[in-house]
Amino acid sequence: MTGDVHPSGSPRHAGAPGPGRDAAVGQPAPARLAWPDAARGLAIGLVVLYHATNWTWQTGYEVGVLREINETLRSLRMPLFFTVAGMFAGKWVAAPWSRLARGKLLFFAWVFVLWEPISLVVRLLTGYYQVADADWGTLGHDLAWSLLVPRSELWFLWTLAVFFVIARVLRRVPVVAQLLLAAAVGAWALAGWEPESIAWRGTAQFALFFLAGLHLRPLLERFAARITWYWAAAAVAVWLAIQVVVRQTGVADVPGFYLLANVAGVPAGVAVSVLLSRVPGALGLRWLGARTLPVFVTHTSVVLALLSVLWRNAIWIPAPQSQWLPVALWAAAVGVGLLLGELAPRLGARWLFAPPRRLAGR
Repeated sequence: MTGDVHPSGSPRHAGAPGPGRDAAVGQPAPARLAWPDAARGLAIGLVVLYHATNWTWQTGYEVGVLREINETLRSLRMPLFFTVAGMFAGKWVAAPWSRLARGKLLFFAWVFVLWEPISLVVRLLTGYYQVADADWGTLGHDLAWSLLVPRSELWFLWTLAVFFVIARVLRRVPVVAQLLLAAAVGAWALAGWEPESIAWRGTAQFALFFLAGLHLRPLLERFAARITWYWAAAAVAVWLAIQVVVRQTGVADVPGFYLLANVAGVPAGVAVSVLLSRVPGALGLRWLGARTLPVFVTHTSVVLALLSVLWRNAIWIPAPQSQWLPVALWAAAVGVGLLLGELAPRLGARWLFAPPRRLAGR
């Protein structure tokens, strides 16, 4: 979802115009890398599980084991996601502003403006709005300001759009300076900054990873090409060791320490994604990774609707069986998102996940 986008809304890797031959030079097109799709599938899967677990916990079910797992994975899922996003942003950052605006920024804006109201309405109707005593006036106020202050999990669309603009503005700034500045901001933001909008926080926390993916793509690809089970185990062990030390020593709120855990999460995530991409049974993960957008924009609404049904009908699941409830919600949310993504173009509703071609200049 974070690579180039087909008219259908599914991603393509930059530099691969399609099967067969390169349209510009008549040479065979580069083979599509498998591991970035696996990485996107892994990241979206972990994000959906994280949200399903949190909402289940807020409903009152015991899900302590999954909450602990999710907290550990916090320093891996979003850094990996934004790093892979940056890897395939190069052609857009180098493009004229007009092409960037119509080819990328319009896409993010369209999906955000369409789905942010849906997400907030579902929250209000199901009783999961994140503001006490929220009503339709609260929702109207939040929607009026949503382009500046995003309120839902769709913050990542807003943040991605900002990242593309930042990368385009900084295009002529030395790469080292870009990365150092982004690292300084990220170190501060990851140390506990809590602004009004999670989108602002995410922008500050993860700009480093988007820019690293953009500028260090060759390094990442060389690293991925050399991954073996041994090196993957080492990368995961290093990340886990840093994560555990930072958490257990209580220095996560000291600028720089939790950033280090996030940085270590990228090679660990890449290594795991490479290994998963080599497993024949992991084709489903890669398939999911090429279709993340419908899952991401719909999953919270699906989870909240199902939890609302359980709560309103007094259906209680005791521990330890309740630990599996977020997993079931995860499966339902992913399934619904993928189904909608497949049906929308066939039913003439492609506009649910991408702007009309005439607006994008196609």
